[in-house]
Amino acid sequence: MEPFGKIEWDQRQPDTQCRVLVKRMSWFWFSAELIHFWPTEIEFRAKGDAAFLALHHSVRADGMTTINGGSRSTITDLRDKLTFAPIGCSVEGWNRFEGRLSSVFAVYLGSNGSDHDANVISKSPPSLYFENSDLKATLQKLQSVLDGSSINDPAYAETLGLLLIWELRRALDLKHLRVSPVRGGLAVRQLRRVTDFIDAQISNEITISDLATVAGLSQYHFIRAFKDTIGLPPYQYVLSERIHRAKGLLSKPDLSLGDVALAVGFSDVSQLNRIFRKFVGVTPTSYRRSQH
Repeated sequence: MEPFGKIEWDQRQPDTQCRVLVKRMSWFWFSAELIHFWPTEIEFRAKGDAAFLALHHSVRADGMTTINGGSRSTITDLRDKLTFAPIGCSVEGWNRFEGRLSSVFAVYLGSNGSDHDANVISKSPPSLYFENSDLKATLQKLQSVLDGSSINDPAYAETLGLLLIWELRRALDLKHLRVSPVRGGLAVRQLRRVTDFIDAQISNEITISDLATVAGLSQYHFIRAFKDTIGLPPYQYVLSERIHRAKGLLSKPDLSLGDVALAVGFSDVSQLNRIFRKFVGVTPTSYRRSQH
């Protein structure tokens, strides 16, 4: 999938060397990028077809940041600071980084046209370099998906994206736009449709968007209703079903670990190993040996 936006930068002194490392991932309605900067001096800008939310981890020797050419800041210690700009707002400025590795983790939250929460966020006022522990924690979890230290599962990433929207609404103090509470969980028919869909698509990518559509609910309401019914977030239920299916396939000696991983919807053996061990407590290879 194409990213919804990205941070663009240019060196302020073109004849100097600039070392930058970028990693990007995209999902159904949002994308994210992690950028590492070594000591350098750059001009930057961010504007895309999505709301922009960034977590900064840097101390700049000098610089200035503006939103839409209006609100501006020259603070130097940007560690754990957050920036938010709705759709149509541009964030730009310049930084001089010296003596340490600096980074920014940016998320671009698209408006899918049907989710009320996402549409509200797109109309919220911008905020430059604020702090919020809940948003920071969720952004760090999503960042760990990009850097490979956490679960790389679309349903998990989408759950974090929806959580970011909810936390943004609270952080920006949108009390007059409270979400109507979900009463109860899924109906029996809704739950059956969702579990049947998961069972049929277990070898394929399964997203929160897919499951919410099957249930006939918005994504955010679906997550809450599913957890009320099952006791687990939907991404955890999907992973548990993948592991349950993998345990059955591991009893077949003719199937390689790669075959098992693909059959239950994991991208490779490494992902199967990591998640299997988290759920079962041993590696797939150890589990297979214990069955014979």
